[in-house]
Amino acid sequence: MSVDRALLVVNPIRGGRVGQQLARMETVLREGGVCCDVRLAEHKGHALEIASRGVSEGYGTIVAVGGDGTVNEVVNAVVGSKVAVAALPLGGGNDFLRNLGIWTWEEACRGLVGGTTRAIDLGLADYRDEAGDQRQRYYAVLADVGLGTEVAHNTPQRFKHALGGGLGYVVSLYRTAMRGQARASRMKVIVDGELRWDERLLVVEALNGIYAGGGLKVAPKAKLNDALLDVFMVRDMPWPMIWTLFPKIYRGTHIEHERGEYFQAQEVAVEAEESLRISVDGEVVGYTPARFTLIPGGLKVRCPRSVRDAL
Repeated sequence: MSVDRALLVVNPIRGGRVGQQLARMETVLREGGVCCDVRLAEHKGHALEIASRGVSEGYGTIVAVGGDGTVNEVVNAVVGSKVAVAALPLGGGNDFLRNLGIWTWEEACRGLVGGTTRAIDLGLADYRDEAGDQRQRYYAVLADVGLGTEVAHNTPQRFKHALGGGLGYVVSLYRTAMRGQARASRMKVIVDGELRWDERLLVVEALNGIYAGGGLKVAPKAKLNDALLDVFMVRDMPWPMIWTLFPKIYRGTHIEHERGEYFQAQEVAVEAEESLRISVDGEVVGYTPARFTLIPGGLKVRCPRSVRDAL
């Protein structure tokens, strides 16, 4: 069944090719019977504001047109409502779509034209802001402490859009290493209320789906509706070993790495000797101490009927 009326929240990416791509997607949707209202976000956080108004205006589906950062803002606007989220790819990272088994814009459009609505789990991060106050942020793909967050912090928007999510991530990894910001830190990792690790770690990542980082197969065993976080941690290691690890992550063969840990849990908390940045869905939001949990079935998504294997 097609969506009758959808609000498209478009990330403010400039360029003729992007405009042409958006026009093609709008044409497909309208020919499929979807009435599209389009609103452009003008700055960071504006997509959340637009989507929040869309909820109050009665839209049944709100579509994030951009990358995972745009999806994150829309998700945080619709939580607690009956509104479904969909996405159309215009950003550098489209891991939200990959995790739904959607790899092309045509497949994404089919989620709105003749697709179905499914409930998937929703991540929740508790953390501190710069003033030390407690904050929360929902996420659809990934929460990260350590190396991944520093890479996200060092990834200019132009890298994401010009190089694509995966290549932009690799370039920023190199930039992070050259700046000396890719150091392991002593962290305590508490899993389902039990202290499991207290050592120097490079990264702790809590995922809801398989893909993150622009196509990295970080959590190959993840399911979107199993009420479990898939967690990947990496202990301190020399840089040559880090570089050899990344090709394995792309293939999803890294989970048995000698310096890694991969497990599933309902809750993961991270404390650090020094305050560390955390990120959700590729956007830096705050600092440790942090706690990551899941809300089972907490997010409604529109997707093609053919993606049931991803759920």
